[in-house]
Amino acid sequence: MKTKTTLTTFAAIALLAQMPAATLSQNNFTSNAPEAAACFSQFSMPQNLGTGVNSASSEQHPVISPNGLSLYFTSDRPGGQGALDIYVSQRPTLTSAWDAAQNLGATVNSASNDAAGSISPDGREMFIISNRPGGSGAGDIWVMTRTDPNNDFGWSAPVNLGSVVNTTFFEQNPNYFVDPATGAGTLFFTSDRSSGTANVKDVFQSTRNADGTFNPPTIVNELNSAADEARTAISRDGLEIFIGSNRLGTAFAIFVSTRASVSAPWNPPVSVGGLNAGGGAAQPSLSSDGTVLYFTSNRPGGFGDTDLYSAVRVSVNRSSTADFDGDGRTDISVFRPSDGTWYVMQSGSNTFRAQPFGTDGDRIVPGDYDGDGRTDFAVFRNGVWYALRSSDSSVLTVQWGLATDKPVPGDYDGDGRTDIAVYRDGTWYIVQSSNGQFATHQFGASSDIPVVGVQ
Repeated sequence: MKTKTTLTTFAAIALLAQMPAATLSQNNFTSNAPEAAACFSQFSMPQNLGTGVNSASSEQHPVISPNGLSLYFTSDRPGGQGALDIYVSQRPTLTSAWDAAQNLGATVNSASNDAAGSISPDGREMFIISNRPGGSGAGDIWVMTRTDPNNDFGWSAPVNLGSVVNTTFFEQNPNYFVDPATGAGTLFFTSDRSSGTANVKDVFQSTRNADGTFNPPTIVNELNSAADEARTAISRDGLEIFIGSNRLGTAFAIFVSTRASVSAPWNPPVSVGGLNAGGGAAQPSLSSDGTVLYFTSNRPGGFGDTDLYSAVRVSVNRSSTADFDGDGRTDISVFRPSDGTWYVMQSGSNTFRAQPFGTDGDRIVPGDYDGDGRTDFAVFRNGVWYALRSSDSSVLTVQWGLATDKPVPGDYDGDGRTDIAVYRDGTWYIVQSSNGQFATHQFGASSDIPVVGVQ
């Protein structure tokens, strides 16, 4: 096995005498801390939505339908009605790949720029952005309706929301929320009206009346900064909101804020861990159940200028077993001892991967050792652990245990990373990834089979 190992001193070596007949080598058992506090949940590694959605052109402004089977977005690909048009891609089930995108046609799109914004929870209204003739300023918010919430091509012609919401400035990024307790609607959007400076936008909200009209917007100060706030995505219960912003620099990133109730102020937004690295992230859109976040990014590996991606919300302590692509679902996979190769059918992209790592006689110990939301290829050989870190492709090498020990990897300290551990004669010997400390637990008899053990 070829390895590329970075060596550092391991803190638990001082406690080695407590573990009979075992030795511990230096290793690189470190990883970066999450960008956000654990209370804001973690997301799986972002997955490109594939060629059914993305193209060599720019794809932006994802909008997922309430049933999760239709994805609306904006693109400047050839063949549209104008510079930017709204498209839709469909899929038959929530786990299916997205079909080839279709233009919504001349009823929805115009010769001007048209961009997707938000769909109402009942699926009967879509708020969009357009600078077509008939508006108030550089860009306005419009709404279109349909009688059948499942007909992606049954939308009416867009209607301007009027001068109560729109101004001579740039209004965009509509995000419509309906309070599930009262049925009251609120439209969140961004505008540069407060600063009078182009492209420096703040978040505003406008409440809706029973007759469907909107009230004069008010600024949402707690969500804004001195930088540009862009698109928002609010959870179904109204207690969590995601924001695209460049408040940390020139690149856009996704932040999240929470509040105690729909009438309470928002808490200070924090960066969403795992989404913003490798090319930034912007324009969030949240699935109706709050488990999948869609966004745009120009990170490496895409098909065009900007592509659409998704990330699945995962629990720190309940990540899927053998999730090598980090989409929150277990991948179909086998390890073939004869050639030391892992064969994986990745659920996120339905692509096949063959990864040589190990040899005949190794015991496989897959786990997320670097905490990036993806399962690492790993083997236990004669008391030595080898793990191919998915975050940077380096190899973690740790001598921990005897060849006769039972390897029992697991997240024993709850930090979202797999700990190296062995079970021997009723004693558990664990290396805690959160602090590098060595822990022992007497639990079980020598003949017992540890539940998490790899037999």
